Amino acid sequence: MTDMDTFPEDDRRWFMHIGYLAQNWAAVETTLDGIVRQIHTQYGGVRGELEPPQAFNRKRTYIRKAFAAHPALVGFSEGMEGLLDTATRLAEIRHWALHSGWAESDAATTMLRRYSRAEPLKLEERQFSIDDIYSAAVECASLMLTLSLFGRRAFGLMTQEQIEEFISKFAGQVGTPLPSDDPAS
Repeated sequence: MTDMDTFPEDDRRWFMHIGYLAQNWAAVETTLDGIVRQIHTQYGGVRGELEPPQAFNRKRTYIRKAFAAHPALVGFSEGMEGLLDTATRLAEIRHWALHSGWAESDAATTMLRRYSRAEPLKLEERQFSIDDIYSAAVECASLMLTLSLFGRRAFGLMTQEQIEEFISKFAGQVGTPLPSDDPAS
């Protein structure tokens, strides 16, 4: 018997879904690290940035600047912007899930509380369902794959045909359609 065995089943489900979200977000962050490193080493980085950024918000800014400024990447700037917007939304959900206190909870929903970033003495609340957390985790997994393929295409590491072949082969293996590398679709 482990300590987790002493928790009610509903709580264990919440913990499992939050862990799944944390793991899949880590995959998104690692993929963003790869994009940052590619920009830094192969494209000369971003003017004024001596070292690749580590924090998500700084990575996001760095990638946006690079895609807007570098001639080989500018054509992919709008698509990358959409992916970074999705990452920002998912980062906020992950932040709530991992850095908040549980105020009220049942099998389907929980009210989370945290101190405001803007007003340090103010408590903020947000309600999540277990499906919200699970959906964000699944979306993180999809985003990681989409960012990876989009980055490979933007950096000239894969052609559009190679990406389509990969998606087709992978979708056949897992039995589900995967998102295209076009964030608009």
